[in-house]
Amino acid sequence: MLENFRSMRSNAMNHLLPPNPFKDEGPRIVYHVTVTTGAMKYAGTDSNVYIAMTGASGEKTSLAKLDNSFHDDFERGSVDKFKVKLEDIGKPVILTIKHEEAGMFADWFVTSAVVQKAGDNAVYKFPVNMWVTGTVDIALGTAKLFHQEENPILLSHRRHELEKKRQEIKWRSPESEDAKGLPGYIFGDALEDLPRNLRLEEGMLKEFEETKKMGKNNIMEKFHGVMDKWDQFADFKNVLMHPKLPKVPDFQQNWERDEEFARQLLNGCDPTLLKRCEELPKKFPVTNKMANSQLTRGVSLEQEIKNGNIYIIDLEMLDGMPCGRSPINQTAYFSCAPICLLYVNSKKNLVPIAIQLWQQPGANNPIWTPSDSDCDWMIAKIYFRNAEANVQLLIGKLFQTHLILEPFAMAVHRCLSQSHPILKLLLPHLRYACAGNLVIRTCLINSGGAMDKLMSYGGGAQKHIIRESFRNFKYEDLNIRKLLADNGTADRTKLPGYYFREDAFLLWDCLVKYVSKIVRFFYKSNEDLKRDEEIQNCIREVQNDGLGWENGNDKGLPKEITNTEQLVELVAGLIFTATFRSAAVTNGLFDICMNVPNSPLNMALPPPTEKGKASHDLILQSLPSKASSCMQVTLCHALSKHADEQVYMADYPVDMFCEEPAQRAAVHFRDELQRFSSIIRSRNEGSNIPYEYMLPEKVPIAIAI
Repeated sequence: MLENFRSMRSNAMNHLLPPNPFKDEGPRIVYHVTVTTGAMKYAGTDSNVYIAMTGASGEKTSLAKLDNSFHDDFERGSVDKFKVKLEDIGKPVILTIKHEEAGMFADWFVTSAVVQKAGDNAVYKFPVNMWVTGTVDIALGTAKLFHQEENPILLSHRRHELEKKRQEIKWRSPESEDAKGLPGYIFGDALEDLPRNLRLEEGMLKEFEETKKMGKNNIMEKFHGVMDKWDQFADFKNVLMHPKLPKVPDFQQNWERDEEFARQLLNGCDPTLLKRCEELPKKFPVTNKMANSQLTRGVSLEQEIKNGNIYIIDLEMLDGMPCGRSPINQTAYFSCAPICLLYVNSKKNLVPIAIQLWQQPGANNPIWTPSDSDCDWMIAKIYFRNAEANVQLLIGKLFQTHLILEPFAMAVHRCLSQSHPILKLLLPHLRYACAGNLVIRTCLINSGGAMDKLMSYGGGAQKHIIRESFRNFKYEDLNIRKLLADNGTADRTKLPGYYFREDAFLLWDCLVKYVSKIVRFFYKSNEDLKRDEEIQNCIREVQNDGLGWENGNDKGLPKEITNTEQLVELVAGLIFTATFRSAAVTNGLFDICMNVPNSPLNMALPPPTEKGKASHDLILQSLPSKASSCMQVTLCHALSKHADEQVYMADYPVDMFCEEPAQRAAVHFRDELQRFSSIIRSRNEGSNIPYEYMLPEKVPIAIAI
């Protein structure tokens, strides 16, 4: 019955098809064609599919329908084999796929197509890796630089492909007020405005929305009809103990302890915020008397600073930023712009020793220490954690791993052809970057968006904070080794227990080795790189339309890539940011923020200005309302939850390249990641609190939302 329906539809559609541009005459031979359909949701199609081929000398075959009788072809995740009779054109170099896009299940994601002539051992691979809409031409899978391509048919195809890309993928208008001060991004107000192959998969966005809805509905049921304020800290557990939410991590039992406070700054969701204190800022006048009771080596604070045992987090980017209001009752949110001093004591534990809640010292801005009353010290830590949680989401996650990648993703999509080896290397990681950022701009940090409603710094402040971060961004920050060296936190002997650093360095070095193998295989010399007009155009677009579109500030990005070391650092930095660093700031969001007092996204009362006034009741009144707490748990669950069909770095794809040396390099990289996973797990066995956020099997291969 299904076959009869397809036949009737095919006959009807044939009357509507435009004239066939391919020839339909001459002797024919048998071609074996194997087509692999993507495994993601909705990847299959019930529409008619045709193919044609172009030979190395320009000859074209006629169109042939791909159809196996009495079989449902092109289902999700399927590998379908066909025999078609077409004209002999010699070596096929371009595969044309015509997809009618008719019927209920019309979208079709094609992973690859392989062609082989009957009786011939030669195999022609055509990596597709895209949603096929209408008619598309796919070049033979061999990766080459533009100036290395000698075939005029493939050169013409490559030029046409790049021209079409630049027409379809456009930068936002420089006249847009919303774009001011931000990294350049794609033109479009909704996902439907983007080219099909840059959009999020339907399953990804649907799961994100369903997770938010499910969490909000299920959690809010517990508080229906009750007072909005909290009566005791134990009540917060009611938010967490729900069968549809992940298990509460054990470390939340000790969230009030100083050691746990500091551990989360080292190995939580913003692990690059901490810096070594070289000199105490004048605006933060911590004295020896204030700190003395916490210093365990019997030397002064100044000496501990010289010895490299003092660290600092200064959230000055929040200074002067306006706070938002609750969308439920329009009550004001509150926060601060704090500074925290931390100390590696003689037991090698990092602990906080002083907190100042505002940037300018004064009588109404005391320095809080562990020597204060328990409630005074607790409320100071909570307000610091509130400000840090806002920075963690806005800067650590949204800016440093999402928005900053978009200029590079845009330039890669627009300037590199499908045959370019660097596109093949980057595409699995950056495919959804522009679409994910569009969701961030239009659903999370926009006026009235989820974060705007929930976080202390709403009412437009969020974009100002991100703009300030972009103003201070340096291209070298994409290199995790350089970033931590600049922070003064790279020394294992000075700052033990920094598992983010240990895993980051291990994985970065592994990634650099892999990228180096790929780059040096395709670029035989630096001259090849200088002659690569696609990669040089890509760099110029990043500078002119991405990083420096307003003021010409290229953030330290080289004006041109002149040696392979520069290219390796660039590509490795982009992949690392989109994968391992993104996972480090995302995988633990729910673990950290699920216990609202541990990391509140907003505060209901102004920060304290006087010691001796805090009490447990005051702290409870200061914390987010029940409704706001439910929103926080829901949002962090949605942001940290992975799509069911997510591919992870431990299963790194090894078929992106047709060339055997590149495939061997990919296989070795995947094997190394799996070996490093075992190393990390073995280390965690000896730790009270395992650090698992960068395990390759938990790191999505593509950044999305």
